[in-house]
Amino acid sequence: MKQSRTVYVPSGVSSFFEICDRTPNGRPIQDPLRIGARGGGFIIRKGTTATASAIAYAKRDEIFINGKKAPEAKTSLEVIRLIRKEYEIPPLRISHEVQSPIGQGFGTSGAGALASSIAIGDLFDLKFTLSKAAGFAHTAELNSVTGLGTVISLASGTGAIGLVTEPGSYSTGRTDTILLNPDNFMLVCAAFGPIKKSSVLSNERTRVTINTFGKITLEKILADPTPKKLLFQSRIFSEKTGLASPDLLNLCEKAVKSGAVGATPNMIGNAIHCLVERDRYNAFIRAFSEWVPKESVFESELIQSGPKISSDQHNV
Repeated sequence: MKQSRTVYVPSGVSSFFEICDRTPNGRPIQDPLRIGARGGGFIIRKGTTATASAIAYAKRDEIFINGKKAPEAKTSLEVIRLIRKEYEIPPLRISHEVQSPIGQGFGTSGAGALASSIAIGDLFDLKFTLSKAAGFAHTAELNSVTGLGTVISLASGTGAIGLVTEPGSYSTGRTDTILLNPDNFMLVCAAFGPIKKSSVLSNERTRVTINTFGKITLEKILADPTPKKLLFQSRIFSEKTGLASPDLLNLCEKAVKSGAVGATPNMIGNAIHCLVERDRYNAFIRAFSEWVPKESVFESELIQSGPKISSDQHNV
């Protein structure tokens, strides 16, 4: 059985966002490649890989996550369906290895979708450009209601702290980067379990509130583009929109008092992320561990990278 090469995509931690799915006059945007989100966050090394293989003996596509069958992985399944609308491909198995917490605002659905799309193109030599592969992944996220602007951030690979300044897929949106040396920092997170995003993204009242404060947040960050400003304004955004619980907001304050550059809740997830300077890391962890159980702490290096395809072609 022939397999694709393994495709790696980093994780993306969203700090704030603005939903962009309508024209200025309020009409729904019809082209999914122009729907998306403005926002910003962090790209981290602990990501997701995908390996695609054809399973002609099976009747249905299969997704495996960390060695276990995952029929709930609807975004990766949607990628296969979208590609099959344009290309004649047999039933597929996508095997994911996911290093970041799932369903907690670490962009794992977007990373899995993008890695899957690239892996399928590689398996069948479909000659996808990155824009083409990202388009399938972006549309799959929209259709599955698992994200809006994650894929463009992960595909861009332009910097460890990314901003999406114009919405859409990789081929239509626009990104920018807050410049810093990622080797000088760690992203330390506290994650307390998955939540469902679909109800948040589809609630009209919440949508209006998110867009009001999301726009203000981006403007303030662009006026002073520093990591500290991004995290500070994002924490205000999460409080004003009601997307974070009082417990998460209090934990962010404790993280800053413990020595973090800044801290804010994940968008959207029952988790927070803290930017920590490496020379303060040990002292921060000692202080932070007083507030967070060890099993809830997740950390990763920042990375300036987009998708990567391994050099090995597999045949089984």
